[in-house]
Amino acid sequence: MTRPIRVVVVDDSALMRRFITDMLHRDPAIQVVGVAANGREAIEVVQRLRPDVVTMDVRMPVMDGLATTEHLMAYCPTPILVLTASLASYEVDITFKMLGAGALEVVEKPRGGDAQALERAARDLVRRVKILSRVRVVTHLRGRRRALNEGLSQQAASLPNRAVVQDKLLADPTAASSVPPVSSGPDALLSPIVVIGASTGGPRVIHQIISGLPRTFPAAVLVVQHIAEGFSAGMAEWLASAGTLPVRMAQEGSPIRAGEVLIAPDRRNLLVTHDGTVHLSDAPLLIQRPSIDVTMQAVADVWGSRAVGVLLTGMGRDGAYGMRSLHRRRAYTIAQDEASCAIFGMPRAAIQLGAVREVLPPAAIAPRLVEVVAELVKG
Repeated sequence: MTRPIRVVVVDDSALMRRFITDMLHRDPAIQVVGVAANGREAIEVVQRLRPDVVTMDVRMPVMDGLATTEHLMAYCPTPILVLTASLASYEVDITFKMLGAGALEVVEKPRGGDAQALERAARDLVRRVKILSRVRVVTHLRGRRRALNEGLSQQAASLPNRAVVQDKLLADPTAASSVPPVSSGPDALLSPIVVIGASTGGPRVIHQIISGLPRTFPAAVLVVQHIAEGFSAGMAEWLASAGTLPVRMAQEGSPIRAGEVLIAPDRRNLLVTHDGTVHLSDAPLLIQRPSIDVTMQAVADVWGSRAVGVLLTGMGRDGAYGMRSLHRRRAYTIAQDEASCAIFGMPRAAIQLGAVREVLPPAAIAPRLVEVVAELVKG
């Protein structure tokens, strides 16, 4: 008989701990083996029980979700599913910092409501736990560095938020003048474009890539990330603090400009037009929406060999056919390497199709994009 998936539930609310436990116990393949009311308790329980998955609250007394995630990923790496009670900006900001620290996915906490909504929430929670239980996680050293510098009793320091980043740019009169003018509309088709697709484990890698691109990057960047509904806008805000490139949510008719990053919104497919603008579609072409395949195939049709496709960690095959479309149009295609992927499914599928020009670890992707795009600009 297969061993059940062992889960530790971390939440400062006793009612929510019981609620989440009851939802998980609906599936006989899952066993909640421990609970914790704060981060310090969570560290002790996880180190003692070594579960397959941890569901992690964001705001807790004694030690919050960010500091706890940093410590666990440094000393006891475990797949972490973040459960947030709110989509308010502060909560979402901390949530994405947890993903940056090594947590794998995020979902909004189940809420009281009609029976059908609760049943859907329970099925989604069980599905995500089962997926994450198969993920191979790696050690992240950030928590060890923080422990050495501050001690475990201190909360993790906040990263600069988007407003702070903008203030710094505004305070530097040379910053804006160093950015070359960007084109939009039909002229944007003269500039290269990069399309990045990712699923489980993707936000942290995308953050690393965007932060490695220079302010003068002469290509537009489109990002399609599979993420729970309601979190795309928060991801755009988080990525905006990653580096110097402006990041925003794609909207219908948005101009596609070199040197800017557009994020696919919730439940909409991001397509591109021959006028150099965005078209958003909610047509159920595929099971997954937004679909990486749909965006990559549209980019291949419009940009052809002046496009670059990047396929990152994720389960399933979304993006594999899109990469093949790009490859057939002589676009440059890059896949994340297996050793660094939380789940190697999507990159593997693209590699098996013969659609990948180069396989790279995350740290090497941004420098390679700079090189490839520079060659495309030279023509």
